[in-house]
This record gives sequence, structure tokens and C-alpha cells, in this order.
Amino acid sequence: MQLDRNWKLVMTSFFLSICFVFLSERTIAQDTNITTSQKWSLDSCISYALRQNIQLKINELGIQNSEIALKQSKNDRLPNANGSISHNYNWGRSIDPFSNSFVSQRIQTNNLSLNSSVTLYNGSRLTNTIEQNELQVEADKLNYGQSENDLKLNIASNYLQVILNQEIKQNASRQKTSTQAQYDRTEKLVQAGVLPRANLYDLEAQLAADEQQIILSDNNLMLAKLQLRQLMQLPATESFDIVVPKVDDPSAVLDSKNPYQIFQTAETTQPNIKGADLTIEVAEKGVAIAEAGRIPTLSLIGGAGANYTSNQKTRFDPTNRSITIDTLGYIPDVAGLPTDYVVSPDIEFGTEKFGFFDQLNESFRYSLGVSLQIPIFNRFQVDNNIQRAKIQAQNAQLNSKLVRTQLYQTIEQAYISARAAKASFEASQTRVKALEETVRVMQKRLAAGAANSTEYTVVKNNLSVAQADLLRAKYEFIFRIKVLEFYEGEELKF
Repeated sequence: MQLDRNWKLVMTSFFLSICFVFLSERTIAQDTNITTSQKWSLDSCISYALRQNIQLKINELGIQNSEIALKQSKNDRLPNANGSISHNYNWGRSIDPFSNSFVSQRIQTNNLSLNSSVTLYNGSRLTNTIEQNELQVEADKLNYGQSENDLKLNIASNYLQVILNQEIKQNASRQKTSTQAQYDRTEKLVQAGVLPRANLYDLEAQLAADEQQIILSDNNLMLAKLQLRQLMQLPATESFDIVVPKVDDPSAVLDSKNPYQIFQTAETTQPNIKGADLTIEVAEKGVAIAEAGRIPTLSLIGGAGANYTSNQKTRFDPTNRSITIDTLGYIPDVAGLPTDYVVSPDIEFGTEKFGFFDQLNESFRYSLGVSLQIPIFNRFQVDNNIQRAKIQAQNAQLNSKLVRTQLYQTIEQAYISARAAKASFEASQTRVKALEETVRVMQKRLAAGAANSTEYTVVKNNLSVAQADLLRAKYEFIFRIKVLEFYEGEELKF
């Protein structure tokens, strides 16, 4: 009976384990399918990256650390309280801490104390520290916002790179399809004796070159996806596809945009500018805190304590006494008989137990007072702290100017790059149209035998290069326009 029960228990456990493993693997597979089958839009890429980016998480911890520092600076205005308990043994000649008498025996002593103090005035150091930490929290949040903006721009750039490589791959596939169609037509003409077979060899070489271009573009596409996925810090998946938005040809009018006007707008909205200005205020508060080191500090202090000693386990009890009278003599009268007696009373008092808590209650004491600490000479520490704080303030001011200069340079470079991309895009459009017409004419001439396959291959390769250049110029122009619009306060979207 017991064996059957154990066997049933083993089989039940085994069955449940199998079910658990099966369900776990199915759940993992479902999660993987969700991840791998999902198509990522620009918004979803940015949202995921903002949640997963390690540097942003480090910045979040920095904000939390600043908030704790702010909380502590506010708590520094509260009184402190510290207790102390000691247990000691003394041998030889020592002073009884309870009776202050000398003893020459081993005694056990306990000291209990409670002390508290609160700062009444210290040159507004506490107030300035609170204000400085409040500014630091805001500055850290703005720096976090700037890191978000940088990440968004990087995601958008890599996202467009994926779209660009997809279009280049599609263009390479179209080129191969076109070459294959031309090869089929030429093959028929060769079989009919209209064209020499050498034309087929050139087209076969072109087909191989087109296939090589497809392989190269596919590899570039995988690399672009890998870079985007790594920037998002997305775990490796079987596939990673993005949503390809409809991106029209750029037609933004750059003549209406002015780099300085864009900078003036960005100066009021970009987090790094606001953060740099707040850093100046943080440094100025640091100067005020350092200068407070020259001002006296006034504090209110208080304390309480009690003692115990093993040398005082008993104490005098005035309520417990016994009186005995000793006759010292008598006063005689004329006849020599005693008329009165001279006596000496002998009073003996008893003792009572004087335990631990009785001694604590008897020796309890407390104190209250004020303390004024006046800085006179501290090896020039205060002066050096003030000088360091002023240097930090100057550094913050220079850093604010540097951030503004870098922002203007970035906007100016983006504007110039946008103008160059626009010119390149317009020139590429003209070039592609001309080469498309050239290829069309060349196809007719090749079919009529007025041109050879080598001439056709050269023109077709020129068209392929021009189309790739057009795509690059197109997306370079789009990205530069998006950068300028982003600094103007618009959202990143296509």
C-alpha cells in the first residue's frame, strides 16, 4: 500500500513537471514570436530605446541620488538625537561615578546618556544647500532630457539608414530584372542571327554584377538593421523588420529657414541649454555655502544621563532605625544621691537595596544650553573652499557659453548640410532622368543592332550608380530637414 502511494506521488510529480516545461517553452516561444514578428515603427523604436537604454538608466540613478541629497539637506534642519550606553569594570583605585568617592576594589559601572542638538543659525548654509540641491535635481532632469533627444536623433538617423538600404536593395533587384529581360530579348535576337553571341556574354557578366550588387545591398541592409537594433539595445531576434513609412521626395524650402532664428528657438527649448544655465545657479549657491564658513554657528544643545555602580548596591534608610541609650554618669545632690543622669543615645540606621533602576532614577540628570562656534583660523580651508567654489562658478559660465556655441554650430552645420543635400538631390534627379532616357534609347539601338552590349552595360551601370546616389541624397536631405525641424521644436516623425 505504501509502495503504491509513493509510486503515484512520483508519477504525479513527473507529469506536473512535464506540463510545466511544456507550458514554459510555449510561453517563451510565444514571446519570441511576438518579438520577432513585430514590425517596428519609428515611434516604437524610440519608445523601446528610451526604456532600455543603459545610459538613460544611469542618468535616472543620478537623478535619484540628487533627490536623496535634496531630502537629506532638508532633514538637516531637524534636531539630531544620539544615545550612548556603556558597561565597564574597574580594578584598583578608582572613583565611584555615583558617589564620587575613591574606592580600591573592583566595581561595575554603567553610563546611559542621550544628547540632542539643532542648528539655529549658520549663515544660511542650510537654506543655500537646500536651494542648491533643488537646482541640481532640475539640472539632472534636463541632462536626462538632453540624453533622450540625442538618442532620438540617433534612432531616426539609423532608421532612415535602414529604409535607404532597403530601397537600394529593391533598386538592385529591379536592375537585375531589367538586365534579365534585356538578356532574354538579346538571346532571341542571337538565336535569330540578328545579333552576335558576344552580346550575350556581356549581359551575362552584367547579370553577375547585378547579383553581386544585390548581395552587397542585402549585407548593408542587415548591418543597418543590426546597428539600429544595437542602438535600441534590442536582444537578438530571428528577424527585425521596420515599418516603411511613405516618404515623399523632400520639398522643404530652405530659403525661408535661418540658422540663427532656429538657434534662438532651440535656445529656449533645448534641455542642455537650460541645464547649463541651472548649473551656473548651482555653482553660485556653492559660493554662498563656502562663504558661510566664515560665519559663526549657533546651536541649541540638550542632554540627559544616568549612572549605575556595583559599589552602591545598598543605601541609607532613614525610616529603619534602632535607638539604645548608654548612661555616662549622674548628677548627685547634697547627700550624694543621683538627682539626674547623663546618657548618650546610640542610633543605628538600617539600609535598603539600591538596585539598578533605583540608581538610574536617583542619578538622572539633564542639561540645556546654547553653543556658539566661531571660526578663527582653520588653516585657510574656508578661503580655499571659497576660491574653488568661484572657479566652479566661472567654469559653469564658460560651459554655458560652450554649450550654446556647440548648439549653434550643430544647427549651422545641419543647415549647410541640408543645402548641400538639396543641391545633390536635385542634381541627382536630373542625372537619373537623363540616364533613364539614355538607357531607353540604348535598348532600342541594341535591339536594332546599332549598339553593342558593352555600350548598353556602361550606360546601365551609370544609371544604377546615379539611382543609388539619388536615394542617398534624398534621405540625407530628409534627415537634415528633420534635424532642423527638431531644433525648431517639432517632433521626429515621417
